[in-house]
Amino acid sequence: MSYGRYFPTGQKTFLKRVFAKEEQAALDTITGYVTGTGANHVDFSLPYGSDAANDYPFESGMRFELLCDNKGMGLRLQANFQERLSSRDIRLQFEGNLEFISRRQYRRVDVTAWVGAKRGTGQLSEMRKAWEENLQQLQAGVSAAKLTEFQKYPINLAGGGMRLPVKAPVKIAELFLVFLSIGDKGGIICAMAEVIWIGNAEADGTQPAGLRFLNILEHDQARIDKVVNELIKRQEQAG
Repeated sequence: MSYGRYFPTGQKTFLKRVFAKEEQAALDTITGYVTGTGANHVDFSLPYGSDAANDYPFESGMRFELLCDNKGMGLRLQANFQERLSSRDIRLQFEGNLEFISRRQYRRVDVTAWVGAKRGTGQLSEMRKAWEENLQQLQAGVSAAKLTEFQKYPINLAGGGMRLPVKAPVKIAELFLVFLSIGDKGGIICAMAEVIWIGNAEADGTQPAGLRFLNILEHDQARIDKVVNELIKRQEQAG
């Protein structure tokens, strides 16, 4: 069956890397915009600069889960990497069956939290490397205060990402390294995220930005989800 009609040109799609169970410890995703489809394939352009396709470690047959919204429906379909078409364009081959899913996986809550944020230079490979290195340092016991400067921010938090006020101007697909304290005594969370929406600039020179986690330990993602649900439960009980 051809699934091309569900992936029209320009369709924003999240490409989630599929690992074998014994290998999976962290979320690994990128964003792609559909540039064309065939009977059994879809082509994407990556929004992370002119060399984006070379910045990600694609290998033949590497499997991905395609996640997107189409006409109000959440769609999920597996595909595997076929080839780089250019320095920023790739081709994936469809596999498996198309599924219709709930568009929101995680509940969200407004909260004030200590956050450290570092803006990327635009190169996906550099930010992926920075995330891995900072994560290793945290796991080795290095204080997060030595890695970033923390400030207290009003944020909207979910397991899949967060809203954060950042210094204007902000661009869609801009990359951030985020350090987050969620108060559960589990240590600082480090994640790489991309901007998926931007609000209007505020008088203090900041803009609210919606950040989606691209790289984060699944354990840390579960911690965030647990804390968010506990906060929502308290709010409901208090109300």
